[in-house]
Amino acid sequence: MIFHRLTPLHGWRAFWGEVGIIVLGVLIALGAQQVVESVNWRHEVAGFRDAVRDEMGENLDSYPYRAKQKACIKARLDELQHWLNAWRGGRGFTLTGPIGIPASRVIRTSVWDSTDPVTLAHLPRDERIEYSFLYSEFSNNEVHRLDEREAWIELASFDGATMLDHQDQMRLQGLISRARLRDERIDNNADRFLKRAAKKSNLYPKPIGDPPTYDPRLCVPILPVGQRAL
Repeated sequence: MIFHRLTPLHGWRAFWGEVGIIVLGVLIALGAQQVVESVNWRHEVAGFRDAVRDEMGENLDSYPYRAKQKACIKARLDELQHWLNAWRGGRGFTLTGPIGIPASRVIRTSVWDSTDPVTLAHLPRDERIEYSFLYSEFSNNEVHRLDEREAWIELASFDGATMLDHQDQMRLQGLISRARLRDERIDNNADRFLKRAAKKSNLYPKPIGDPPTYDPRLCVPILPVGQRAL
């Protein structure tokens, strides 16, 4: 049996030239695919970044929105403390109007929560970490906001009260203290949080088109005229 050495039809030089052309074509195709994918991801990340920054800007605006009620909140809690002290001293009286409830805005997280993990992974690491921190702070603020709202809803149960027994007085003091604590925590967090968002992420409050209406009753004095200067 005679074995013949395999030889390309047009010689080895032509053969390797053809192989090189094929390899080059594959590399060009792969490179083009990577370029297309890179462009697509840049577009996807840019769209996500715009959406999530809009969401965070609106969430940040919940702090100055609430701060506009600060003076009325403090005045109302001071009035309620005076009212309670009067009952403790045997000089009880009836409030002249409803206590009212501070308005608050719900924190939105729909954009962040619905993000594809792969898209999130394409964000620069520092940006991704900072956004995660901001949303953790939003979540923490929701704890304070909801508890503060619950405290004020319970305070509103004293509307029209004509007598406060010992149990009522103890409950009222607890609610006043609870509302003050949440008010202080929210204010402190807002000051720190707004500064960090501006410095780290160049993010600022973005007002929404139709914010909840403030309760006008909150700013109306409810102590009898003769009691307001005491």
